[in-house]
Amino acid sequence: MSFTLYGAEGTGSTCVEAVLDIAGADYHFVPASPFEGGEAFERLKSINPLLQVPALELPNGTLMTESAAILIYLSEIFPEANLAPKPGAKGRATFLRWLTFLAANFYSTYAISDKPGRFYEDPAGHDMLVKGALARRRALWQLMEAQIKPASFIVGDTMTVLDIYAAMMSHWSPGRDWFRTNCRTLNAIVERTEAHPVVARVFARNFQSN
Repeated sequence: MSFTLYGAEGTGSTCVEAVLDIAGADYHFVPASPFEGGEAFERLKSINPLLQVPALELPNGTLMTESAAILIYLSEIFPEANLAPKPGAKGRATFLRWLTFLAANFYSTYAISDKPGRFYEDPAGHDMLVKGALARRRALWQLMEAQIKPASFIVGDTMTVLDIYAAMMSHWSPGRDWFRTNCRTLNAIVERTEAHPVVARVFARNFQSN
């Protein structure tokens, strides 16, 4: 039996797609859009009422949501892919810290930017919410940048799902031009990550305009 990945081009499903490919997992991709009406939108709504991707159906039928949880799970069931420090290993705490940091802090800002009406009904306040979310993202990237030591990857010399996760998010607002200028240490790690042949192939398919 195989995995079923529900996602959309350029969204959070991109990193899961890359990890499944690196691990050599058997899976099929089902378009499920959180942004547009129609069949893909209704499909996602039936899978995840929060209208968020990715969603991953495991071979045993269990449904997983939340990208960070999915990445940790896949790194554990495909240990041969060597995409995460093992529990107790050097770097594991740092790995978990920054993976959770990205998921817990960044996604809330995108929830505001994508649909500000969910947080404040009056359209007159939407621009202020979107601008505040953008400022928050920039501050978060710079906070992380200030604490990451120059290295091949975020946790030492081996690429992990954390690097793929950060690389994916760097394509989103505030955008790669801002990221290159303001997060030079992280940008070097992202570029190294995107040089991996599988990551390069998946990202090219998902971020064609970047």
